[in-house]
Amino acid sequence: MTTRLILIEGLPGSGKTSTAEAAHQLLKNTSMSSALFLEGDVAHPADYEGVAYLTESEWRTFQRKHKDISTYTERFDGHYLVAYRKWHDHHPSLDSATISQLEQRDVYELPFELHQSLILKKWEAFVAQALTTDTTYVFECCFLQNPLTIGLIKYDLPEATLEAYIERLAAIIEPLQPILIYVDQPDVEKSFRKAIKERPTEWAEGFVSYYTLQAYGVNRSLSGIGGTITVLQERQAVERQLLDTLPFRVEVFSNEDFSAEARQGWLEQLIQTDAGIIDG
Repeated sequence: MTTRLILIEGLPGSGKTSTAEAAHQLLKNTSMSSALFLEGDVAHPADYEGVAYLTESEWRTFQRKHKDISTYTERFDGHYLVAYRKWHDHHPSLDSATISQLEQRDVYELPFELHQSLILKKWEAFVAQALTTDTTYVFECCFLQNPLTIGLIKYDLPEATLEAYIERLAAIIEPLQPILIYVDQPDVEKSFRKAIKERPTEWAEGFVSYYTLQAYGVNRSLSGIGGTITVLQERQAVERQLLDTLPFRVEVFSNEDFSAEARQGWLEQLIQTDAGIIDG
C-alpha cells in the first residue's frame, strides 16, 4: 500500500519548508494525489492553528458581542473551539482586544493534559478521514515540533512524558504507513543564526522571546539568542532520541550545505524509486 502521510521534521531554519514543498511537488509529478500543509496553516486537518478553547459561558459572552462567531466555532466535549485566526482573516477589522482574549485561550496555551487530549482526538479524526482517500499528505513540523514546543519548551516536562505523548501519536498514525523525513542540521547555532539573518526581525524577536521565557528557559536562566540556541540543541537531542523509538520508517537528510540540488536528488530517489512510498 502507498503511504498516506509524509512527515517533515527538523529545527527552525533547517530547511523543513523547502523539503516539504519539494516532496509535495515530486508526488504530484508522479501523478499521485498529494496535499501539503505547512507550519501555521489555519486549515490544517490534524492540528490546531489559531484556535481558542472556550467554556460555554465564555463563548456566550463572545457571541452576544459578535454574532458571526458561530461560523468559526466547533462544539467539542461541552466546550467550544473558535478558529479565531480564520475569523480575523475574514474580518480584519475585528478589534485587537477580542483577538487578544482568544489568544490567551489558544489550544497551545492550555494545560498540557487538556491540550494533549485535544490533539490526539484531532489526529484520530484525521487518520479516519485519510484512510478513505488516495491522497498522500505532506505535513511540516506538526508531529515532533509542535508536541515538543508545548511539552518540552513551554512546560519543561520529563522526557518520559514527552516519549509517551509521541508514542501515542505514532500509534494513531501508524495505519497510514507514514514516513518521517528528518531534516538534520549538525551545527544548530550556524543554521539558527542563518535563519535570523534571512527572516524578519519580528520573527527572530518573537522566537527568542518564546524559547527563553517559557518554563524550560526560565528554569535554566536562559536568555537571548545564546539561550535560544541552548534550548534548540536540547530539543534536537530529544528529537534524535525519539526518532529511534518510532514504529514506522524514518529517513534522515543532512542539510548542512543547504543544497537544493542535493535535496532534490535525495527526495527523487526516495519518492520515485522506493516501493515504501509508491506501489511497486
